Amino acid sequence: MGDEDQQWVKYKDDYHEGVWAKDVLEIPFLEGFFKSFAEEKLKQGKPWKALDVGCGMGKYTTRLLRAGASYVLAIDVAAEMVAGAKKETEQFLLAQSGGPAGIGEAEFHVCSAAHLTSIPRIEETTFDLAICIYLFCNLVSKEDVKQALGEISKLLRPGASLIVYELHFVEYLTGTAHERGDVEYVPKADGTGYKYFEDEGKPRTLRIRMKSGRQIEIVNRFYTLSFWVTALSEAGFQITQFHEPHTSLTDVPSDAPSFMRHYAERPTAMCWVCTKVSQ
Repeated sequence: MGDEDQQWVKYKDDYHEGVWAKDVLEIPFLEGFFKSFAEEKLKQGKPWKALDVGCGMGKYTTRLLRAGASYVLAIDVAAEMVAGAKKETEQFLLAQSGGPAGIGEAEFHVCSAAHLTSIPRIEETTFDLAICIYLFCNLVSKEDVKQALGEISKLLRPGASLIVYELHFVEYLTGTAHERGDVEYVPKADGTGYKYFEDEGKPRTLRIRMKSGRQIEIVNRFYTLSFWVTALSEAGFQITQFHEPHTSLTDVPSDAPSFMRHYAERPTAMCWVCTKVSQ
């Protein structure tokens, strides 16, 4: 495990608490997609299986199960995160035990996104949906991103869906050393700004204020739109939707910290929705 894989381990409790931006923007957006996806599968009368690649502490593993997935395979490179996700999911399933029948099951593995097919007993072309939430910004090279996309593609059946949710490159490039919302972007050592092509794939340090009250420091990367289009196509995916989730001032909860107003009307995230069309 590299340093950038390891960085989340020491923050696992803070990560579980989350950040306000996730509650206001990211979670509602993704839950809406899960609901629509599940409704379509219900119309078809088909159970569906999902991959949660880079599952963290299981925030979306449980939401996929709640949406109706019959089986979720949750994967993260950090063993501590996988343990946390497993505990979170077990608690969720226990709470559902007296509720409606039909809640699915989940399985957990410690594995990098670039080696998914090495998981014991895993079957290729059997999954209907894969989600990658802030996964690729933690991978250290274009080659790693391409390899991970190729591994995910192998596990998805033809016609399956892939969701890639990442930090918006506009936010990444325009962020400064001044605190913007709950994120502080650390400038280059020479004080110059980040450039779209020149700094593609280069590490950038961010300090994030978590709901736990702590400020954590992480390193991540961004990749250009042209790279994403090419990499997804080469991995056998067709881009069907591209979203730039954002919120308005009226959507910011009254009990949210004042810095949440920073997020209003800003492109803070981008989301690719793709269909697997070939191997």
